[in-house]
Amino acid sequence: MEAPYRIVHDRPGAPENVLRIERTQLRPLKPGEVLVEVTRSAIHPGDLQLIAAQGVRDPAQWPRVPGLEGAGVVADAAPGALAGTGLAPGSRVAFFAPAAWQSHVVVPKQALVALPPDVPDDIAAQLLVNTVTARHVLRAARQNGGRLVQSGASSSTGKLISTFALEAGLAPIRLVRSAQSADRLAAILPGGDIVDTSSADWQERVRELAHDRIGPIIDGVGGTLLTELAVLAEPGARIVSYGRLDARPVDHTPFIAKGLSLIGVTIGTWHQDTGIEDQAGDLRAALRLGQTVPDLFAHAGSFPASHLAAAIAAAVSPGKPGNILLEL
Repeated sequence: MEAPYRIVHDRPGAPENVLRIERTQLRPLKPGEVLVEVTRSAIHPGDLQLIAAQGVRDPAQWPRVPGLEGAGVVADAAPGALAGTGLAPGSRVAFFAPAAWQSHVVVPKQALVALPPDVPDDIAAQLLVNTVTARHVLRAARQNGGRLVQSGASSSTGKLISTFALEAGLAPIRLVRSAQSADRLAAILPGGDIVDTSSADWQERVRELAHDRIGPIIDGVGGTLLTELAVLAEPGARIVSYGRLDARPVDHTPFIAKGLSLIGVTIGTWHQDTGIEDQAGDLRAALRLGQTVPDLFAHAGSFPASHLAAAIAAAVSPGKPGNILLEL
């Protein structure tokens, strides 16, 4: 086995300035733990935001290894940890656990998902976080009549939200930020309606499509668009926020004037606020889509860890058609 290494940062800041690669030592496994040799890990927007300190983090945890999910091979396990899992050393797995950006990661056995042969590592490495987030968001939206409206619909998570909404018989009104994104999304994932928010009359277009019956709103962008969605919403409506692609401030005036509810949803609380059956259903849904609709998990490039700066630059480039992957 090659010497283990990890990507770390010792302080918050711009990823290109604070991330570094260092050699590390493997520690003894505790009961219930499994060692995974990582092959791929996705770079999610949330990973970059946490590196830049745009989230709550305990400073005592430095140095910190970013990353929330990956794919790899079981390398070792604590005695009895794999009992009843169907896994063994050499089994291919996906995992949803922190500190994924390293060559070898120790995870609890419940964080592992066995991979079928027809799900390659490039898909498996980005399979869980976005799928779980999409289903988590839709549960929070609580469809109660009217058309579901979602922003950020061309993003990786946005496409999955649309997929599950369409499967549930909903016809979401999907918002994107350019005509090019609208055309690309319509070709990849037909169904519902797509509205380009760069058009001056996009809010009126949404009202027309909804026949003035706008239901819950799901926002993955934030910033000024979130304020505009609040203007669009019906009095007393619920807006579910799960992302912040736009760092500009939000004007909360329409929230107050209309008595709107703004509900934040994060995958970080999934284990705490989601029942065991729903958790299992989320993981099964992820595998199903990975096998049946692999185009939903197309990535925009993969980079070896030694090309970390190039990977970060690609991850923050606008308009990329999918996630950037790290080869570990």
